[in-house]
Amino acid sequence: MTNQPSRTPKPCDLDLTGAQWLAAPDAPEGPQVAFVGEYIVMRHGSDKSAPPLVFDQDEWKAFQQGVREGDFNELP
Repeated sequence: MTNQPSRTPKPCDLDLTGAQWLAAPDAPEGPQVAFVGEYIVMRHGSDKSAPPLVFDQDEWKAFQQGVREGDFNELP
């Protein structure tokens, strides 16, 4: 048997029906985050029909580090 590399699941692979979505108190229509099993799922609060983003633990840590370092400050 060969070991296949792990992959972050697609949103359709996760059951998000019981997810508890967290948002900034002053921006409930902005980004929302839920912790589902070992994954972190992000969606836009004003468009819940849009597909969410799914991060594994390492991807989430890299995202948080990029936020802290200002990697996204110049985005439109």
